[in-house]
Amino acid sequence: MKFDSCIIALLLAASLTAADKQLFSIARNGAVFTPFNKTDKVKAVGDRLSLELPSKGGRWQGTIITPKKGEKYFDLSDGAILAVDVKNNNPWPMHLQMEIVNLKAGKNTNDFAHIAYSSIALLPGEKAPLRVRYGRAVKESSAWAPEGMQCLPDGFVKGDHKIVPDQVAQLRIWTSNPDAVSPMRFELSNFRVEEPVKPLPDALKSKEAFYPFIDRFGQYKHADWPGKVTDVSQLGERKLAEDRELAANPVIPGRNRFGGWVDGPTFEDKKGGWGTVKYKGKWFLTDPEGKLFWSLGVNSIQLIEDPTGISYRENYFEELPPNEGAKKQFYTKKAFPRFGFYKGKGGNRDTNILQFYFMLHNVSLKYGGDYKRKYLDRSQERLRGWGFNTNGNWLDPEILNRPHLPYITCITFKKFYQMIEGCKKIGWQKFPDAFNPDFAAGIAEALRSHHKNTVTDENCIGYFVDNELSWGNTDIFLAEGALRSPASQPAKIAMTEYYKKKYNNDIAAFNKVWGTGYTDFDAFRKSIAMPAAPERARADLEEFNDIIVNCYFRTCKEVISREAPGKLYFGCRFNDRNEKVIATSAKYLDGCSFNLYRPEISAWRLPAGVDMPVIVGEWHYGSAANGPAHPGLQPAANQVERARGFDRYVRSALWNPQIIGVHYFKYTDQMATGRPADDENIQCGFVDVTDTPYREMVEAARKVSSDLYRYRTSVNTVSGN
Repeated sequence: MKFDSCIIALLLAASLTAADKQLFSIARNGAVFTPFNKTDKVKAVGDRLSLELPSKGGRWQGTIITPKKGEKYFDLSDGAILAVDVKNNNPWPMHLQMEIVNLKAGKNTNDFAHIAYSSIALLPGEKAPLRVRYGRAVKESSAWAPEGMQCLPDGFVKGDHKIVPDQVAQLRIWTSNPDAVSPMRFELSNFRVEEPVKPLPDALKSKEAFYPFIDRFGQYKHADWPGKVTDVSQLGERKLAEDRELAANPVIPGRNRFGGWVDGPTFEDKKGGWGTVKYKGKWFLTDPEGKLFWSLGVNSIQLIEDPTGISYRENYFEELPPNEGAKKQFYTKKAFPRFGFYKGKGGNRDTNILQFYFMLHNVSLKYGGDYKRKYLDRSQERLRGWGFNTNGNWLDPEILNRPHLPYITCITFKKFYQMIEGCKKIGWQKFPDAFNPDFAAGIAEALRSHHKNTVTDENCIGYFVDNELSWGNTDIFLAEGALRSPASQPAKIAMTEYYKKKYNNDIAAFNKVWGTGYTDFDAFRKSIAMPAAPERARADLEEFNDIIVNCYFRTCKEVISREAPGKLYFGCRFNDRNEKVIATSAKYLDGCSFNLYRPEISAWRLPAGVDMPVIVGEWHYGSAANGPAHPGLQPAANQVERARGFDRYVRSALWNPQIIGVHYFKYTDQMATGRPADDENIQCGFVDVTDTPYREMVEAARKVSSDLYRYRTSVNTVSGN
């Protein structure tokens, strides 16, 4: 199998090389290179382009590349990938992003009509190609384009990662590293297009030819790629082949039963449970045997993953089994939040929107009788054999009833908690009201019931509470929400009592500071209006904002410590950066958690003065080359590049002294036709919709994992950028 993979890789490389076509010559002034900022140094040196970007230079640093004088556009029509060789001339990992830009008509150079982009992470001194795959946006007026998907297949307009190839006005190459302590230096050379462009499918010429566009397995019909299933017999054949492979690669050598480092030091005082320790200037977890543990995990290992909507889109699907008898289990009408195509469609709770589980149906065909148990068992076998030692968030609870890897799980509330009504909704929800006793009671109830078996499970490392909460980008965001809330809101009651005590029940003194005219503090509690001069109230609002933040994290910590003694608390999986909130949370956390969708994270740090362990709860690389049209938050040109991105991200985390683990999002691809909640249709999984692993990703995980602990303890992470 490895031999075959090598042959395929060589053939692919040869084909790419044969298709290369230089886009322009650096040495012959074939393009204009303009710095992003006056302090960015961009210089052509022969056939190379030198970038020197100052430290503390801001969020975007790099160059904007435009055609030479007299030409309006670059023409990328001869290929499907734009590539440039990049060398990292820094003694630490770094990254660059390249964007291909079509501009809208007008003078605004930031008014993009279409954009495709990708990034590359490079180790110190490394040189490698940065490749951007671009689809073709050619059906500007297509009235019959499919809906319910964030990105559409090649040939349609909707979504990023598509361009008009012969109208490329700009290439943008930049990095974002505002915390860099030293200048950043790169070399770029050989701008070229790769991979012979394929004609768009004839099916895109008409609605009649295009629909249906999803086959019986849930795959996009009008394209082919390595590994695509064309017959149900292939599912069983692949299962047998993987049986043999996993038997030959059951586990990464040098690990104990938890996945800790056998040959590393033993911390006697850490035995008996999970903990954290700083070793040689770098944070680690410690496992119940007292061994160093660095958490490499995968999210969303679930038997029943996101379905895709059928209602209002029945013509999309070539063949669906009958919604009756044994096949009825693959259909659902469960309720879900709606932010995309299905917003406003169906009921609010008991929805009338029919949905289908393609993945679950394919698994039943692949594993046959008792397929649910076999599939879940296979997930743990895979993770061990692939080099992972952790189940990430959203783990199927049935896995805990059979041999399983260590895990960190998010506490699931039986009854969703009350929100602070006056908070502005950012993303999924408003902010929870931790002043409501039901919030603490909900955590306790969850640990006593739904999560009862995790409390005594030695493989349970600890817990998250919530995911990607909206803290706001000011130091008064939450307090303003409490102020705008009704009188019955527990946070509003707590706010009233706080100010009442602070001002000794003297409403006149309060009014003087706030510039308000409340008759008493009861009138304040009943009001939902902001003060006419909010700047006068800012100091008080900042104080109560801190109280809200402390109340939230303190409540979570106290309940977990009481109900699940010995388990670690990892916070709320931050996805934004409010420095003050993060610093406050550190007082209560055993380890902080962030979802960091970036090319690499070697230089990422907690706020100044805060040093503690950090779990990366989500990250990924995706590609639009294998079915689902959305390449994710970190796009890659193909599966080879995606696997390379996986390797470099993990290694960059191993460089970072604060990171104690990274959990990849996610185990399976999202559906090509999107998940009903928000239309996401990202190809980012380790396995596709037919339960076929991506070989390149598997090999990348095995490679980086086999060297994980030695790499972590050998690279000079402390003195890095």
